[in-house]
Amino acid sequence: MSKRLTAVQQPLELSTLVKNLRQHEILLIMPEGENRKKIEQQIRRIGFPLKTEWPPPEDFSSNYQVVMLGLTPIIENNYDFHWDVSNPPAALVLVVDYENPLVLQYSLSLNAQAIIGLPFHPLGVLSNLLLSLQEFKQTRSMLKTIRNLESKLNASQHIENAKHFISEKQNISLEEAYRLLRKQAMEQRMPVGELAKEIIAKQSFSNEKT
Repeated sequence: MSKRLTAVQQPLELSTLVKNLRQHEILLIMPEGENRKKIEQQIRRIGFPLKTEWPPPEDFSSNYQVVMLGLTPIIENNYDFHWDVSNPPAALVLVVDYENPLVLQYSLSLNAQAIIGLPFHPLGVLSNLLLSLQEFKQTRSMLKTIRNLESKLNASQHIENAKHFISEKQNISLEEAYRLLRKQAMEQRMPVGELAKEIIAKQSFSNEKT
């Protein structure tokens, strides 16, 4: 029973992915030529909005959910490609027409979600686009979780430092220092971690002046 339900649900999930992708433009970064023309035709045939650019832009609009990059001409012409791997603005699909150590090195360093080989064949384009979008969403969710954990860790460190500072300054226990810190944060309507950060920053500034 569960297998049949899963099979029924899969087309709905695929439909949702396609719908989400069609809400945003795909950016194709390739020089004019037969390969770009074939890729353009296939993407438009599937029904996705598409914009083309060459050479690569210096920054990327948030309207793009997928960026397709012709990697070989980037390498051969020594173009700059400004891509924030730590916080990618969109899913990245590379288009390559041969494999060598340099191409592989660039591919790995860009952390692309998918690679399409040339000569171009329409089979697999939709799959690559959807899989890259799905992986990008998972990566973005994971990065968001990591940043939240880092933020909480930093806040905890600020709170610990502020507790010790208040405890020493007012000659009270760490527990009392934390209660006082939390009370001040509630009165000022701000997170305890932010208030602790401000206290430590002021203390550091005061120490530098003296």
